[in-house]
Amino acid sequence: MTLPKIDNQWFFTLGSDRAAKTGIGNKGALLDRAAARGLPVPPGVILLDEARKAAIERGLICLDTERHYIPDPERLIEFFNFPAFSGPVAVRSAFSAEDNAESSLAGHFHSELDVPGNSPAALAAALVRVWDSARTARFRRDVLILEMVLARAAGVAFSERDFQDDLVNWTEGLADGLLAGKIEGRSFTLSQREGNARPDQPVFAGRLHGLLNQTRAAFGPGDWDIEWADDGTTCFLVQIRPVTRRTRRNERFTVANHKEILPPLPSRFMTSLIGSCAEDLFSYYREFDPTLPSGRSFIEVFRGRPFINLSLLTEMMRHWGLPTRLVTDGIGGQDDDPFPVNVPTLLSKVPVLFKLGIAQLGAGAAAERRIRWMDTVPDQPIETFSDGVAALRAIYAGLVREMFSLTQAISGPVALLKKVGTLAELSRSLETVSTRMFTDLEPLRELARANPELRTGLAQGHLPNHPEFQKAWTTYLRTHGHRGIFESDVARPRYREDPTPLLRAIASETAFVPDSVQPGFKALACRPIWAQARRVIEARERLRSAGMNAFARVRQNLLRLAAHAVAESRLPTVEALWILELEDVRRLDAGWMPDMAFFAEREAEQARFADYDFPDVFYRNDDFEAFRDSPARFIETPRLNGVSLTSGKVTGRAWVLTEPETERPAALSGEEPIILIARSVDAGWIPTFAGVAGVVVETGGDLSHGSIILREIGLPAITNVRGATRLLSTGDRVTLLASEGAVVPEKFIR
Repeated sequence: MTLPKIDNQWFFTLGSDRAAKTGIGNKGALLDRAAARGLPVPPGVILLDEARKAAIERGLICLDTERHYIPDPERLIEFFNFPAFSGPVAVRSAFSAEDNAESSLAGHFHSELDVPGNSPAALAAALVRVWDSARTARFRRDVLILEMVLARAAGVAFSERDFQDDLVNWTEGLADGLLAGKIEGRSFTLSQREGNARPDQPVFAGRLHGLLNQTRAAFGPGDWDIEWADDGTTCFLVQIRPVTRRTRRNERFTVANHKEILPPLPSRFMTSLIGSCAEDLFSYYREFDPTLPSGRSFIEVFRGRPFINLSLLTEMMRHWGLPTRLVTDGIGGQDDDPFPVNVPTLLSKVPVLFKLGIAQLGAGAAAERRIRWMDTVPDQPIETFSDGVAALRAIYAGLVREMFSLTQAISGPVALLKKVGTLAELSRSLETVSTRMFTDLEPLRELARANPELRTGLAQGHLPNHPEFQKAWTTYLRTHGHRGIFESDVARPRYREDPTPLLRAIASETAFVPDSVQPGFKALACRPIWAQARRVIEARERLRSAGMNAFARVRQNLLRLAAHAVAESRLPTVEALWILELEDVRRLDAGWMPDMAFFAEREAEQARFADYDFPDVFYRNDDFEAFRDSPARFIETPRLNGVSLTSGKVTGRAWVLTEPETERPAALSGEEPIILIARSVDAGWIPTFAGVAGVVVETGGDLSHGSIILREIGLPAITNVRGATRLLSTGDRVTLLASEGAVVPEKFIR
């Protein structure tokens, strides 16, 4: 397709680079600029608004209440000196109000496709319909006339700075129905950096990939909405405009670390708190690399639960040229679309990675400073709910940001030690503050074993009137009483408030006694690497303990304020505080008094949310109703595989739990060993660990708090066993092969 250059008072050819200087709006100006930069734009011209006005003055166009009427189409086309088009053309609005940075007005004005280019009547009629679509507008009404592309496929692509991939929506043939919203079309993504199109993508994807790269080169790394059409040989740029509303992409989300530290359905208060800190958390990485996305959410809430944006994290790895599996190996879950190392990108990001490395070297010292700060929060009693919320946000954001640095600092040494097979062995020599929650129970257990009457009372959850026990108990609570089950949810009681799980754990028989292990030659050779990992692991667990201590102090202040609110009839109960969101809580300071219907509605909604059982990784556009009532999404298999944390082999009965328990059900009343099957574990599960001989965890990763504790205890354990709590039931006979990272259920053996 060719078109001779036209340069007169009414027209100019696309590619002359005159549009912006003439005052033409973005729609025409950007396409003119693209053609001038050598992008494949269909041959065409811009009919200037001055031509329309001149024709009106000469009577060639009549206006009737702002509607155009052309008495003699041939005279008008002759007056315009219309270029000769050999085939059909598209007649499209290019009004100055369109495609601005604030608003695109996409679809507001008319376009005519397949207009016979050699028919004055058809051309005139198309021009009228385009001009009239603006009605009484007071802006330029320039018109684009483009030769039609004989499109085999067409659509729109969104190229945005905050994403590593371009989002493509397309259909066969012309895209007018797709753009008008009459058909849904099909979608896929194209990587902006890593290579070209993939084999599973449409045949035109490679040509489109080239067009999008050309467009970014010509217009810069902005946010662009690009219409295109492919004729089987060339992919043409049909229109380009700034993205005025960010696309809501089908991103992947993961429960990941939240599954480890939060209950299956967190309190409304805690979910709101975590969501409010999302920007502060991701800003940790943006401080090292300001080119990282600034407008994407790091955490989003679905059905009352906070989820981490896995797409954002894996794209951050790609942005730095690092393999995406670094994310999933660290926080658990799986990567459905893994990317390897990208050496050129990695080399370009060396300054950023160097700064991150320096921060990791100083992670231990930074954690100690954060611990000292947390020990002072709050020094004075909190007087308002708003103060309490502010304190919790500061604690949570500070805790998680430091955890980022510490986790990165230990990920390399831990991965290396695991690869050479010495991680579990060396971990047995470490006892962090979290593991001491387990070992410090032993003096209390000795007292219980020596006194059957004392043990009976403990098994019922009663604190005995026994001076020696009470002295040891006071010492234990002084050190560990600020911890608790699902302690990262501030709505959950601490052991000082509800010691029942610990008391029952003290009364239970210890199901597992670790063997003493003498390090072998390989382990001794790895001690320099272990020394670095050990130092950071210890700091990480101390930081978590300090964070939970600060949480416990703020919790007590909030409970005190809630008791006052109950006395003033602003809350029905103290516990009702935790069904509120942060903004609700702040309103209490202003005297807000929600009625009982409000709380009933919230409780009903929480009850509905509790029915959902999200998988570890899901997509934004998934059908969430498929996640209700633990649907059978997993295939029975004779062997469930995961990641080995320790060594050992145990055969026994499964105990499937979603929350820590110490009182065994009737199905586990026999003498066989008990193997805990849990969604995730952390320090709050220590009372349960005391009564089991092995642990199988769905989600955790090598660096999770629960994994570290299990390695230190030496309890036979594996993690990342997808679907374990859904496939297994309490009482099932299973064999845990911890060294092999597998669990074998007898019921699936044929």
